[in-house]
Amino acid sequence: MEQEQLRHQYLDAMGISSWLPCASLAGAKPSPDWVDDFQYPAPEIPFDSPNRSQQQNVASSAPVSRKSSPETMQQGMSEARAALGLVSEEVNKPASKPVVPIAEDSDVVAEPDEVQTQEQDEAPVFKLVFQRIGSVLIVDSLPPQGGNFANNYQQLAAAIVAALGRSGPAEAAFMLPWPMFASKTLDQGYKQALSAVQHKLSKELQTEEVQTVLLFGEAAAQMVMDRKESLEELKGISFTIKSGVKAIATYSLTEAMQLPGIKRQIWLDLKSSAA
Repeated sequence: MEQEQLRHQYLDAMGISSWLPCASLAGAKPSPDWVDDFQYPAPEIPFDSPNRSQQQNVASSAPVSRKSSPETMQQGMSEARAALGLVSEEVNKPASKPVVPIAEDSDVVAEPDEVQTQEQDEAPVFKLVFQRIGSVLIVDSLPPQGGNFANNYQQLAAAIVAALGRSGPAEAAFMLPWPMFASKTLDQGYKQALSAVQHKLSKELQTEEVQTVLLFGEAAAQMVMDRKESLEELKGISFTIKSGVKAIATYSLTEAMQLPGIKRQIWLDLKSSAA
């Protein structure tokens, strides 16, 4: 009997409700003899809390169920653990803050430190160079790593413009690499890259001198014309990007330098712009 009293005391200290049968059930196993005389709480339990004395005369046939207050539960738990020899540093360790899951359709606003950064678009990688030669705007795709619009590139660009009958003074070249910053927190996705290229293009087209835009390489063709097609689908086709201004795409000047045989294909793609 005393053992059962202690067991219920421990369960009560942990906030677990205990129930005893109040009637015999047909086909059920007979209850032990101690059930008929069981009372809880029992006055002889050494660490019984004072506020339970008024319940000592509860009939054993009634169900035993009660909820302890947080303070009583904590005190009873400590006493029960002490009686079992389970005292450790965990008794005085503060309880960790519970993690409450929030449903996707919940209106609860997360704390500032719980707000996750919205996933950003993957940053495209390219390097474009802009140079005006007379009435022609050159936009060339350079290798992203180490590419430079050196004198041999500028000479080839000027020779192509001259072959098209559009020779003129060459302006200083402007380099636009992307991503522009080595940062994972800044948004340097496709939309931002496109906005930067279009901003530079609009500034170049503010002058009435530009009549033709030559796009060398896939990155130049896609970003200037905001197209997703490959270079093979875009090259050799004349596009109108502004009233009185047309653009045409072909292979990059880097490919022309490294694969001399491709210069013929570049000329076939560009000759329509000379008309």
